[in-house]
Amino acid sequence: MLRCAVGTAVLLMIWSWTMTTDTCAELEAAPPYSLGHPRLYFAAEELARLRELRTQGLHARIWHNLADSADWCLTQTPRTDWIAPVTPDPIYLNLYDRFYAMMHDMAVMEHLAFAYAYSGEPRYLEGARQWALTGCRVWSREAEGEPDLNKAYAVTRLLKGLAVSYDLLYNDLPDGEREEIRAALVSVGSKYYGMYKQHPGTLGPEANKHHASVEAGSFGVAALTLLGEVPEAQDWLDLIINAHTDYLLPQALTPSGTQEQSSNYWASTMHYRLFFMDALRRVTGRDLFKDYAQFMDGRIALAAVAGPQPAGYSEDNQSILFGPSYGQLDYWSPVLLYLAREYRRPIYQHLALWDGSLGAIQKTRYITPNGEQLLFEMGGYVYAWYDPTVPDRIERGLPRSFEFPEVNEVYARSSYRAGAIVVAASLDGLIVHAGGRPVLISLSPPLEDPKLLKNLSLTDERNRATIEWVPASASAPPPQVVQLRRPNTVTVVMSREGQYRWWCQGTPTRDGNTLVWADGTTLRLVKGTITSFDPEGYQSEKIVGMGKLKCLDPMPMKHPLVTADPQEGEMALEVRA
Repeated sequence: MLRCAVGTAVLLMIWSWTMTTDTCAELEAAPPYSLGHPRLYFAAEELARLRELRTQGLHARIWHNLADSADWCLTQTPRTDWIAPVTPDPIYLNLYDRFYAMMHDMAVMEHLAFAYAYSGEPRYLEGARQWALTGCRVWSREAEGEPDLNKAYAVTRLLKGLAVSYDLLYNDLPDGEREEIRAALVSVGSKYYGMYKQHPGTLGPEANKHHASVEAGSFGVAALTLLGEVPEAQDWLDLIINAHTDYLLPQALTPSGTQEQSSNYWASTMHYRLFFMDALRRVTGRDLFKDYAQFMDGRIALAAVAGPQPAGYSEDNQSILFGPSYGQLDYWSPVLLYLAREYRRPIYQHLALWDGSLGAIQKTRYITPNGEQLLFEMGGYVYAWYDPTVPDRIERGLPRSFEFPEVNEVYARSSYRAGAIVVAASLDGLIVHAGGRPVLISLSPPLEDPKLLKNLSLTDERNRATIEWVPASASAPPPQVVQLRRPNTVTVVMSREGQYRWWCQGTPTRDGNTLVWADGTTLRLVKGTITSFDPEGYQSEKIVGMGKLKCLDPMPMKHPLVTADPQEGEMALEVRA
């Protein structure tokens, strides 16, 4: 356990991360950091160079996206009314109104604060200041009620947003406004510290591992922001460091390197580890990246990142297989950029740079019936975390097939080049990604009753990877077999009596039993017959709250829907990229 004797005049020795070859020696030669502000993700001494980077290399593109989003944030009206908890909440409308509202407000205040820090522009300062103060005044009412785990997932994130804004704006806020934000952080934070202290299992073995990671990371950032300024902060920080080292870092991700609820939760678990661990090292010198490197695995990204993603709204599986529309590459790329910088991994840099929206705020396609839109702020972090000294290249000797038994998922890819074939399979799903888009996303499970399936089998013989759905009965043949023949062909053979349905992306044309995309990618039914092809027949619904709450979609997307009949109890298709 690291104990820091803190005070406002205490100086702590922390070396900076590198941003460019030119700045590396410059920043390492900088004087020791203090507990002044900003402190979490860069120091005041670094701002001049960060601002210069707005016109250099990829940082210029990141800044362009960041500034565009910041200008959009300035069109938003700061919230004036608190959304109080409501009971009962049968379809979870209140829960999601509150969650999305706090995420929205956190994203806008953080994004504007980062935009001001990187530019010095007064309009961003005034916008960030207004959002931080109104957010503080509205959401400080969370201190009025009793804390609980239903609230903590959102409330602790809101604390993080206030804490980051406080840190970035500190030198431009009057004393009274600093004190107002500090008081809100302490009043709400003390409630949740008391809950975690009284029930330590809520950040440990009794916890939902993903939720606990998000809460601990957020609460830890608040503690680091206030360290040396309020006496409570040290106890908060000790609690969060212990939660990470005793349980969350070793246990929150599975041994195979994903998250037990869904592969997409790997990304969000990592987000909050990075927010906290990066700030922890800069403020205190405690380096959890070195001590817990084995638990900072990006293997699931090597498996699931399937192709580039343009800027704008995303669709399910567009660039991340088995990922929802909000969990595509723009959600994963900040993690990959950080891991590339920290562990000098060119492949992470290579995959992250497929994201065309680096620096932008993420506006999701999830809006509650009351108009609360889910936002994610990653742009300010991306600007700080991108390190151009890490090469963008495919490393030699990388695996091309992956098994994640804890979530019953397997993956195989032909290569790590854009447009290559990537296959993802689960006990009830199959996705084939080729030519830069999904060409088959199954709506028909291998068997109607999943209890008749035992597991998935994956074998890889260098030029050929084979996935089989293993039936529970040893005497039954596999209902579905997928074979990836590298470099550019996938075959799917299945035993079935009923229709098979799938959807795809892009705008293929149909030629009998063959679908053809403009770049030459084809999907051909070798055995069986395509009986229906509707170019706009599939549209995903945005449903949350265990299937009870349907969200509004600001950008409904329609995609081709295909139905096929088997021939003599069998169906076979072939994809060529």
